[in-house]
Order: sequence, then C-alpha cells, then structure tokens
Amino acid sequence: MASSIRILVVDDDPEMRVLLAEELKREGWEVREAGDGAEAVLACRVARFDVILMDKNMPGPSGLDLLPGFRRTCPGSRIIMMTAFGDVPSYVEAAEKGAVDFLFKPFRIDDLKAAIRKALGLEPAPPA
Repeated sequence: MASSIRILVVDDDPEMRVLLAEELKREGWEVREAGDGAEAVLACRVARFDVILMDKNMPGPSGLDLLPGFRRTCPGSRIIMMTAFGDVPSYVEAAEKGAVDFLFKPFRIDDLKAAIRKALGLEPAPPA
C-alpha cells in the first residue's frame, strides 16, 4: 500500500523540501516537490496526490491563501500545513479552510510521518 501513496511537498526552502522528500521516499511513498504555489497548482492539474504538505509562509500567496483553491483543484487531497511562524489564529484559519493538520517547524520526521498516516486513516485505532 505504501507505494500507492502520492505526496506533494510544497516549500520555498529547497533544503527543507529535499529533506522532507527524501525522508518520505524512504517510507516507500511517491513524492513530488514544488517550490511555490504556482508549481503546486500545476502539479495538481497533472497528477493526483493523497497528501499535500504545504508551507504556510512562501513568497507570493501564502499557503493559507492557497488552501481554498487547492480544496477545489485537488478535492481528494488531505492538506497538512507546516510553518516556523505558527500562531493559534493561523491554525484555526487553516482548519477552517480545509487543512487536516498543522505542524510547527522544527518538527520531528516521525511526527510528520504520523500526521500523514493519520490523515490517510492508516494509524492504528487507539485501544478501547
């Protein structure tokens, strides 16, 4: 099942983007990268992604600004926002606009992988 999971990493920081892509590929997931919102929109027009990891702060439109469009362009994708500059209002706004999770940088890779699994419904159910 892992190989059928497709993830789009959207981050204007090339080092962060490459690091995340490499770590996620180790899970057997198919990963594409985009450096900004325009690249991400183009990627979504030609491919389907199960999860989109999107940085909140990027040049041009922010990840929060892009969220509503992504909900229309990639309706089946689960969007996880990432930011180094998080605050409660941004978290609430992201949730209202359709993000399924919000991670604050720096985060542990294991936490990111757990968020992806949770978004996809792959996390085991908690004990009863």
